[in-house]
Amino acid sequence: MQSLHDTHVKLLAFDILSLIPSSSHPNTVIRKGTHILSRAETLDIVTFWEHKSDRFLKFTIDDGTGCIPCVIWLNQLTSPYFSRRCPPDVRRIAEVAKSFATVVQIGVLVRVRGKVGVYRGNVQLTVVDVVFERDPNAEIVHEGGRSESISTKVGFDEGGGGGF
Repeated sequence: MQSLHDTHVKLLAFDILSLIPSSSHPNTVIRKGTHILSRAETLDIVTFWEHKSDRFLKFTIDDGTGCIPCVIWLNQLTSPYFSRRCPPDVRRIAEVAKSFATVVQIGVLVRVRGKVGVYRGNVQLTVVDVVFERDPNAEIVHEGGRSESISTKVGFDEGGGGGF
């Protein structure tokens, strides 16, 4: 099995939602039975968000093939998980997370990178990076980098020939 454990793999929402938890590799998921991965990148439009101040920002992004649930944790200053880390580092992590949360607004095109996980039986991304995408053509370019997924879904042949 090929491992892409620490690589942010560009995927469509359909592909992310079809990932299954790995029974042999903790904190990873398996794509189509052949690739082990833990991180993904996607470029989608924000369609929903719920903000719990100083706890988390939960939002959904949609690329037309499905909706991906995402979460940005905002509780770094109060979480026991960060208590053993250097306080200035924790403050910086908290500041970055809050700045990411300001980018997420309904209708905005965002590039999201994060850790793929399962929460209550559903795949979700725990966001490590989110960027507002200013270029409206970025979605087309991004999807071009995911040609395997697109060609499989649309049914293009490998030759790439068109009927024009």
